[in-house]
Amino acid sequence: MTVLLTGATGFIGRHLLQRLAGEQEVFAIARAAPPAELADLATWIRHDLARPLDRELLPARIDTIVHLAQSPRYRDFPDGAADVFALNVAAPAQLLDYARGAGAERFVLCSTGGVYGLNDERVREGHSVSPLNFYLASKYAAEVLLVPYREVLQTIVLRPFFVYGAGQRGMLVASLAGRVVRGEAVSVDGDPGLRVNPIHVRDAARAIAAAIALGGSEVINVAGDEAVTITDLVHRLARVTGTEAEIVHRGDDPAGDLLGDNSRMKDVLGVVPEVALDDGLREVVDELR
Repeated sequence: MTVLLTGATGFIGRHLLQRLAGEQEVFAIARAAPPAELADLATWIRHDLARPLDRELLPARIDTIVHLAQSPRYRDFPDGAADVFALNVAAPAQLLDYARGAGAERFVLCSTGGVYGLNDERVREGHSVSPLNFYLASKYAAEVLLVPYREVLQTIVLRPFFVYGAGQRGMLVASLAGRVVRGEAVSVDGDPGLRVNPIHVRDAARAIAAAIALGGSEVINVAGDEAVTITDLVHRLARVTGTEAEIVHRGDDPAGDLLGDNSRMKDVLGVVPEVALDDGLREVVDELR
């Protein structure tokens, strides 16, 4: 199978690429040259997807497209809105049209569990969506674009919840771990705060790889088994480091949680999380040290 992978040098993308290498023929799109450890794992295509898609750079035929790329300005609203829109909406729209012309069978979109908004339960895929910001709205817009293409492509939407692991920077678990390792106070909205069920990046990559082999169109949550509050997450990180966490609670608890029901990940993709949360947190802390 030939796979076109965007975002191949990103946190999730590099784990997926390492998993696919040797099993699939991968064409990887990246804004910059790949790091040395990834250079031989794919045929690399230098292309900034914030610009119009240059089809001359892409293979004439492809079996599956996996869109993981996202804007580095995803938190920069409104100044970064144009770049976010380009990567999250315009790029998948152009890639879908390319897929049709290149004879692709399947398009896998990495969206986010954040499209559901805050809820009082583990949300299933049929739950209503309520994106709370521009970035999340753009992710859901891409999902909507896929719907009419079900007539000509198998479309798989994956909604990951708090992917984490060693080497990540700037996201929830990585940011909390960094503060704990440095002995800094951690601010938590409410007490005990939001409940989440993070999934380790290796398990997330397994889920995406399994989606590449699916037949039919699907929407599937990609989430861990263990639900924890932010307060509990900080205490677990502190136990790994052998320290006491300093937590500053502020304001009221959020108006709900961000928990994904992962039943369909297990039943449809055949992926059961293998990395226990405490083991994954230990990896993150060890790498930061």
